[in-house]
Amino acid sequence: MISSNPTNPSSVRSFGLLFSALFAGLGVYSFFKGQVQSVWITWFVAGFSVFLVTLLCPRLLAPFAKAWFLFGQLLGKIVSPVILGVIFFGVLTPIALIARLCGRDELRLKRQPVITYWLDRSPAVSTLDSCRKQF
Repeated sequence: MISSNPTNPSSVRSFGLLFSALFAGLGVYSFFKGQVQSVWITWFVAGFSVFLVTLLCPRLLAPFAKAWFLFGQLLGKIVSPVILGVIFFGVLTPIALIARLCGRDELRLKRQPVITYWLDRSPAVSTLDSCRKQF
């Protein structure tokens, strides 16, 4: 996992190992899908090359790690509001509308004229035993 400092040597090493594994995985996938030999060999060579650079001179990968980190931050700023908006407007809003159509008033916003708005508790008297195991 890349830390908050993408130029940290361990972050760059993690980035290199991740991408070498990704390229190797793409090579395996291409091989088993029966693609042309040059395609899966290219993926394996790319994975092995990134692996060697990661082991021998990880500083060469620092600009790529920083670009990947910034891309992840940009993606997070775009995707998070979209996902939260879909959850809110696609899940919570319909549930609230259905509850309102069914007459539920959880916040007790429709107040009737009564003497007091305090709610009666059951049981009305609290004992010491009711406070012992709260959770």
